[in-house]
Amino acid sequence: MEVDEYARIAAAEDEHWWYRNTRALAADLLAPWLPRAQAILDAGCGPGGNGAWLAQHGAVVGVDVSPDALAFVRARRPEVRPVRASLTALPFPDDAFDIVLGITVLYTVDDDERAFTEMARVLRPGGAVLVLEPAFEALRREHDLTVHGRRRYRRAELSEYARRNGLAVRRATYAYSFLAPPAAVLGGIERLRRHQPSTDTASDVERRSLDRVFAPLARTERRLLERHDVPVGTSVILVASTT
Repeated sequence: MEVDEYARIAAAEDEHWWYRNTRALAADLLAPWLPRAQAILDAGCGPGGNGAWLAQHGAVVGVDVSPDALAFVRARRPEVRPVRASLTALPFPDDAFDIVLGITVLYTVDDDERAFTEMARVLRPGGAVLVLEPAFEALRREHDLTVHGRRRYRRAELSEYARRNGLAVRRATYAYSFLAPPAAVLGGIERLRRHQPSTDTASDVERRSLDRVFAPLARTERRLLERHDVPVGTSVILVASTT
């Protein structure tokens, strides 16, 4: 990811509705594991905001391959210990963490299955891993190029990654269902314009005009996700645990 995009994320992730809702959703889904968590890994931490909130539950280590991302962590997130490393070769022993969090990171890694295997390897018995990734190749957009996104997922794929690594799938659901229709429309428009010259490099985190619309929709969906899976959405979430 380019340093400019890290800067945009760092500036937005404390207030932007998507980041706030994603943290709240992760807290809901990880609730059974949070009270006994002591060591937590934010895998592919970026500027650090996605995992910094977990410091109230345990010691947080943020891993990223980008020195630019870790510079933001050092400057803005003193509660997170930054470590530069690839997710495909984590510099930690087996069974090192109670919780492993990965927010929109696997889709940027060349060998995503190897990265997931490493995340599972460092998970302690009784621990949980939560990953949230972009869903459905049909919803691919120019923003995926901006953040160097290589693929999108279906929940069956992530569930299979968990099972291959001996993890029990606790939840596998889509999220942000209300974003799927506008994302499909925007993706179609972008494909029609693909051969036209454009100077628009704005990322999704800069588009704040609809925060007041999307934030309450996200809260409503989050209440739904407390009891039910969602069959479609722009994101897919997997929660899996060691047995």
